[in-house]
Amino acid sequence: MQIIRKTTVKQVLTETSKHELKTHFENEMAAKRKEIDQLVFQKKKLLKQQFDAQKVEEKFAKEELKRQQSIEWYEFQIEQLNQLPLGSEITERDVEEIVDVSIGDDWNNIIGEREIVVQDGKIVKIN
Repeated sequence: MQIIRKTTVKQVLTETSKHELKTHFENEMAAKRKEIDQLVFQKKKLLKQQFDAQKVEEKFAKEELKRQQSIEWYEFQIEQLNQLPLGSEITERDVEEIVDVSIGDDWNNIIGEREIVVQDGKIVKIN
């Protein structure tokens, strides 16, 4: 029988991975800023079309706030990244893996914590 379980993927922080993460965060912030600019444009367009100004303002304020909070989160991530020493392991994501189980298997071993450690795009350890 096969079951699916979650496995944590961790990344060893190197100069290369640190630079890639920082670039990723900066690109995400730029995308969110662009989305805010687009929202402002759409809001102005709707306001010119005589829609209910209060409802339009409320709706777009919520959407702009979501994007601004994302930008602030990415800024915080960059600050944290700058403080981490090289060689640190950071959790990248959780993935699902298929595991074969049979009668007599040690259940605690099967459901125990599993992790994959990646360094510069290469798997260096599987626990």
